[in-house]
Formats: sequence, structure tokens, C-alpha cells
Amino acid sequence: MFPIRKVLYNLRSETLKRSFHASSCAFEVKEITNPASFRESVLKSPIAFVDFYATWCGPCKMIAPYVEKFSDIHTNINFFKVDVDELSDVAHEHGISAMPTFLVFKHGKVVDKIVGANPQGIHSSLVKACE
Repeated sequence: MFPIRKVLYNLRSETLKRSFHASSCAFEVKEITNPASFRESVLKSPIAFVDFYATWCGPCKMIAPYVEKFSDIHTNINFFKVDVDELSDVAHEHGISAMPTFLVFKHGKVVDKIVGANPQGIHSSLVKACE
């Protein structure tokens, strides 16, 4: 099975398992708009996933629906996104040099980094972060 199709199939399976969940609210990927918000939201979360993206980046646009889906599946993780052109200081501070880059934080510390539009890699990283 083609890797992307396999990821979509696995996501669909997990989504079906969750379809009977009592909560009706959809989880979202929150936009970080300033460094203070990054410190307050990301660094103080028990588990946080941050998508460092650029509006002009094709792979960033391609992976965005996957990140949205992952936020619905992994409800115990806080999902954020940072526009590297708007918050270049935050991106530089975290060593972001390619887009998309994803960082997983646990209690304010980076525990994983994924560079590139790799849905399976992101999913594996999120599962590992929840262990």
C-alpha cells in the first residue's frame, strides 16, 4: 500500500474508533502570534506540538490537513503553529532552518523534531510523546 494511503487508512481507523466519543468539540491548531504567547502556551503545556511553517511553502500547505486531523485524534496534546516569517525570533531560537519543521515539547523541553512533510513520522512522534 502506498505510504500516504496507509497513513490515511490508519487515520480513518483511529477516527472511527473515536467517533463515539462523548465530546462534540473539535480540537484546533492554535496560531501563535507573539513570543510571549509562545512561552505561555507552548512552554507551559504538558505536551505541545508546534508546526513551524511559512505561507509560501508548498509542503507546509500539503501537510496542514494532516496536522488538523492529528489534533482531532491526539486530544491530550496541545497543537500550535508558528509562521516563521512573522515570528523569526522564535523560529531562530529553536533552530528552525527548513519548512515545515515540527517540534514536540514535553513540559517546555523539546523531545522530538520532524523536518519535512512526513505524516507517518509526525504520527509516530505524537504516539511516542503520549507514552
